[in-house]
Amino acid sequence: MTPEEIVELGLGEGMAVVIGEKASGLNFRLANNTVTTNGWEESNSAGVVALEEGRVGVQAADISASSQVAEIARGARERARQSPEAPDAMPLLGVTEAASPLANESGPSPEARPEDLGPILDSVRGVLEQSRAAGLRCFGFAQATGSSELLGTSTGVRLEGRRQHASLALTLKTADLGRSVWEGAVGRRMADLDPEGMYRRLSRRLGWTERSLELPAGHYEVILEPSATSDMVVRLMWDMHARGADEGRTVFAGKSGTRVGEAMYAPSIRLESDPLDEEMAVPNFVRCLGSSEYASVFDNGLAEPPVVWVDGGVQQELICPRRWAQDHGHPVRPDVDNLAMAGTELSLDQMIASTKRALLVTSLWYIRDVDPAALLLTGLTRDGVFLIENGEVVGSVNNFRFNESPVGVLQRTVEVGRSELAFSREVGDELFVKAPPIRVENFFMSSVSDAI
Repeated sequence: MTPEEIVELGLGEGMAVVIGEKASGLNFRLANNTVTTNGWEESNSAGVVALEEGRVGVQAADISASSQVAEIARGARERARQSPEAPDAMPLLGVTEAASPLANESGPSPEARPEDLGPILDSVRGVLEQSRAAGLRCFGFAQATGSSELLGTSTGVRLEGRRQHASLALTLKTADLGRSVWEGAVGRRMADLDPEGMYRRLSRRLGWTERSLELPAGHYEVILEPSATSDMVVRLMWDMHARGADEGRTVFAGKSGTRVGEAMYAPSIRLESDPLDEEMAVPNFVRCLGSSEYASVFDNGLAEPPVVWVDGGVQQELICPRRWAQDHGHPVRPDVDNLAMAGTELSLDQMIASTKRALLVTSLWYIRDVDPAALLLTGLTRDGVFLIENGEVVGSVNNFRFNESPVGVLQRTVEVGRSELAFSREVGDELFVKAPPIRVENFFMSSVSDAI
């Protein structure tokens, strides 16, 4: 079934929103210098939001036959009749109020195809041969996904959203597994990834681990590589909604309102989103099957324009659905499924060369909340922390547990490097983020970790 057929079958009678999606994905896994598995999958799914006089019922499922769509719609309508009135109830958007269809959505299908594996597997096999020849062990995982979503409403809105995403993570270890380094990469397609370039950088880093140093817990100047920076800014973005600020639950709650307009970060910090960014394009309209702080089912089809969240260190915007905006005097601001932190022309190597003494942190792991209201987090470094002295990496050091807030990290950012697509290791490998390496003063490594 096509997404178009799913939508028309799901709408039926009454007020409703239907999202039909066709998705595909492929992947392969590496272990001990060998490609161990590969796979391909394809699915069709239908989601129906039924609206009955301000009450909402939702049902969704993977489907294989048209009869299932009508069953899903009936289930959603029955749930709506049994539900209380929704607190975010608003009129559904009409055709003239919703996002405009994108001209480029009529191009080739975004599906991930099995034949896309061939070229990258050839490159990966070359990497594995180099690893074996060097007496090392290489591990990793790659995946690519493609989806086409069609959103339809009983008010006549029809919008298509397409998305492609690919990622590759490689870990290179010594034969005894005692030393380990990691790198991740993302792009829109498998062909955008560069396994050989990743291996060269990993080999260089593994060479740095030949000298091992022990350092105590404490406050350090650090350079966070783009992966670690992305984990910080994405975690910040999760709390960047007006409802949490109004209710006093997040770091964006001020003494008399939200902190929009406040200089919360260093002047060099700029965060923005653009669904039409060519490197990380995502659908440009709201599509959701459940209301939250980030979106409302009544806003389905609402345009998601480019937005600057932070500029010059000043908080400019917070995510806000239509009903919350109406009730609390905020501008309507939809979420966008990508995030970019602005950078400079400085390369990571240039930043290292100008460093007197600092830690180079390549990735973060197992990040959890300590104090949600202050956005204080704890987590671990992993697979490569290095000591820089007088412009050179002089060896690897032990891993640490850290206690930090992304707000504090961005307040104490004193230098920003070149921004690039970054693999957010903790948050997930299907997220589009651009992030630079950043130099941060007084980063708190709260204890030593025995992890590799």
